[in-house]
Amino acid sequence: MSEFRLLGPVTVCDTAGGVIAPSGPKQRALLATLVLHAGQLLSVDRLVEELWGSAPPVNASNALQAHVARLRRLLPAPGHEWISTLPTGYLLAPGRASTDVARFTRLSGQGRAALPHDPGQAAQLLQRALSLWRGPALQDSRHGPLCTAEADRLEEQRLTALEALYEASLQCGRSTGITAGLERLSADHPLRERFYDLLMLALYRGGRQAEALGVYERARRHLITTLGIEPGPALRARLEAILNHCPTLTPPPHQTPPPPLHQHPSPTGRSHPSVPGRPPGPARSRGDRTGPMAPPAPACAADLPALSPLTGPAASATSAGMTGPVASAGLMGPGASVGVPAGSPGGAGLVAPAAGAGCSDLTGSAGPTGSVDLTDLGGSAGFADPAGVAGSADLAGELAHLRARIEELARDQQDLLRRIQRDQAVH
Repeated sequence: MSEFRLLGPVTVCDTAGGVIAPSGPKQRALLATLVLHAGQLLSVDRLVEELWGSAPPVNASNALQAHVARLRRLLPAPGHEWISTLPTGYLLAPGRASTDVARFTRLSGQGRAALPHDPGQAAQLLQRALSLWRGPALQDSRHGPLCTAEADRLEEQRLTALEALYEASLQCGRSTGITAGLERLSADHPLRERFYDLLMLALYRGGRQAEALGVYERARRHLITTLGIEPGPALRARLEAILNHCPTLTPPPHQTPPPPLHQHPSPTGRSHPSVPGRPPGPARSRGDRTGPMAPPAPACAADLPALSPLTGPAASATSAGMTGPVASAGLMGPGASVGVPAGSPGGAGLVAPAAGAGCSDLTGSAGPTGSVDLTDLGGSAGFADPAGVAGSADLAGELAHLRARIEELARDQQDLLRRIQRDQAVH
């Protein structure tokens, strides 16, 4: 059975397993448009607008007819009329052919449905769904409004699946090995608070409380700078739970861990996890995607410059008089104290001894429930690894990115501690 593949470059897989790729961008855009509206009549005017926009050729209907004729010769399965010519336009009859979009939608839906009661199974289904992605949806075919709108919709579904996949991994008790992917996802999609939320939980469970607080400060600073708003209730609740060492932040017991996550590149050129056993595809340039890279080590507290512990009268303060990110969200009850334990290897961990005050069950409960890729699913992608081994230039870029992230985390920690010290000195 043939399959139309739209989650990446637009191609057709025939019954013998061969891959047919339309030769030019207009051909790919025409095929993608017909497949997305399979079984529906598309008028000549809509197809002309999709292919040429506001600058069609002089005889646009003849040019469109020539493209349709070339597609007919390209498509497999002799005896089946894929594209029908009607008085007002064209219609693609898919017959028994499938699409990777339909498979992705089915698998990701099943994974999200399994998440509440079987996160291990959910992770497997979501990884299978995300493994279908070979690049940005409708790659090199988004010239008109129909394909552009569909590509945006599919990208949103992929990111939702990624969120669900990371949530499933955390519910299975995994916190190590996924922070690098979440770091990249939060950097590539800085307005999606769910990625910050999941990253804070993963860092906290890995014993990196100070870095988790730095993530909140980074998210807050970006939201205020970009949109002029504070973080939403879910992210503020996560911060409150971390400051109070809420027991619900600990992983649930007796969960089967999901399959291990593996690195693969994202649309931004950064590395993200891929699904084990994925067959390699053709090599692509750096502007598209590269082969597997050595996974960068996540930033650790030990890599950050040590910060002096707070001592003396400034070591405690009531939240009622505090200002800044911690107090503005109303995170601590009256009388709660903020301390920084001495001897922290990578900076201070902020502690509110009044643990349990105002805690809510935050283990993966906030944010959307849908998702896409997981295996280090950082970055906006989570696409399958299409090439062989990345060059030394790719590795150098990854290391430079990691160093920059470590420095940024150190700055975030220092900024947060300075805010708290100023507030404590005032009150």
